[in-house]
Amino acid sequence: MNPITKLEDHFSFESVDSPDKREAALKDVINMMKEYVKIDHSVAVLSDLAANKSYIFTGNFGSFFEMDISGYLTIDSIWEEDIYKRIHPEDLFERHLLELEFFNFLKVLEPEERLNYSTKCKIRTLNSKKEYQHILHRSFYVKNSSEGGLWLAVCLYNYSFEKSGSVRGIDGRIVNTKTGENLYVDTYVNCINLLTSREKEILVLISKGEISKEIASQLNISINTVNRHRQNILEKLNVNNSIEAVRTADALNLL
Repeated sequence: MNPITKLEDHFSFESVDSPDKREAALKDVINMMKEYVKIDHSVAVLSDLAANKSYIFTGNFGSFFEMDISGYLTIDSIWEEDIYKRIHPEDLFERHLLELEFFNFLKVLEPEERLNYSTKCKIRTLNSKKEYQHILHRSFYVKNSSEGGLWLAVCLYNYSFEKSGSVRGIDGRIVNTKTGENLYVDTYVNCINLLTSREKEILVLISKGEISKEIASQLNISINTVNRHRQNILEKLNVNNSIEAVRTADALNLL
């Protein structure tokens, strides 16, 4: 049986609508992850999207990242930067595109259906010898917020026992762990409406080197409106700056 399926069987997608229930649900998932990494030997990152915190659990695979495997740690971010900096930049970028596609794919599903899906890819990552080695990355969501949004996410890292072969890139896919169906991700169809027409228009101008004042003048809107659109673009694409936004939007065929 797929290890993801075993783990997900313990979770439900009920909405968690009070602080006490949220805390109890989070503790339940934390305890489950502590035991799971002992069985799967993986490194697991549980991200609380609402609180902007992550909990990192280390099974035996923690030695790959030179991590302490005696417990778990908490970080004030949903991004596991210490792991990210070891991933090949090209693969990290492709993985980001895969996660954007996955997030937008899940948003249109009924909450109870979301548990059936995960991502799977192979990423080149520096091992303890500072050599790139393909490892397996998987991700899925385990809890909804009270508003029906995605709340708790899990990323799993472990050895890849598949041959790399001649597969191009990270071989990213969305997997239905209930049926075994694989949805190969290359056209990013679920991101096609991620940006509004105005946001695309502004991003195209940004890609040409235009500043907010110039964009406002060309589009006959205020600078505040331009800056608000710029912020929305960064949030929707999950990036830190305009350069990353242009690159990501271009890769998603949005421009």
